[in-house]
Amino acid sequence: MKIYGILGKNISYSLSPFMHNAAFKALGLDAEYKPPDAFDIPENELNDFFLRMRKGEISGCNVTIPYKEKVLELVDKCDDLVKDIGAINTVTVKEKALSGYNTDYQGFIEALKGRNAGDLNFDSKGKDVFVFGAGGAAKAVIYGLMDLGAKRIAIADIDEGKSERLASSVVDKHKGSSLITVVKDRHKYEEFISKSDLLINATPCGMKAGDGQLFDYRYIHEKLYVFDLIYVTETPLVKEAELRGAKAINGVNMLLYQAGASFTIWTGLKAPLDIMRKVVMK
Repeated sequence: MKIYGILGKNISYSLSPFMHNAAFKALGLDAEYKPPDAFDIPENELNDFFLRMRKGEISGCNVTIPYKEKVLELVDKCDDLVKDIGAINTVTVKEKALSGYNTDYQGFIEALKGRNAGDLNFDSKGKDVFVFGAGGAAKAVIYGLMDLGAKRIAIADIDEGKSERLASSVVDKHKGSSLITVVKDRHKYEEFISKSDLLINATPCGMKAGDGQLFDYRYIHEKLYVFDLIYVTETPLVKEAELRGAKAINGVNMLLYQAGASFTIWTGLKAPLDIMRKVVMK
């Protein structure tokens, strides 16, 4: 039996095992996606984890917070997209060699542009976008937006240095025409948001009860599109955006699409997305 799972820290909320196990069963594959706590490990155990993968004990994994960037140092090869984005969310092993991929990029673009239930149906070309977050998911989002022709992308993160490093990396590696701005002053968030066409939350803020607001929700306007990458709950941001007449989605479809892409990387087969969707929604 082939073994898969999700690598991260404090990830008991993950829905990935339900999706992938349903897909394995539907296609009659002798494989199992382990529960979230199976690969919930501290950073000092990462080397041992990948040694187990090289030995064939684990056939592949997804990677989430906080290891999407750290894993870059531990794989043998990765595609050009990963090199540009600087983050990995899928790892597979073949002949003891570890390969890293980023399916967040594909999942984000499909959910952003798509017209299925739960997609945002948003055209980024020539638009202004405000992104909260500068971690691994935000990197995939920003590269996707640039490839789609966004006019201006404003980045804000509680760690200003992280935002600046991300902006610098994007400008150096991506030759697109998008204008990248780092918003350091929290008092200017609302000014940028009020002039934006799309707002994206690529932070964990809103995942837990009691999380504070990223900004003053009064600045959400009817023409604003909102994409909260959090998928485990209908966040206060999504609820408030809908109340104010904006179109808003959470990260369920992005989760689904990136999972389907990971499934194909591991198995070489087309993922049964309809079945995976039903399991997630249940």
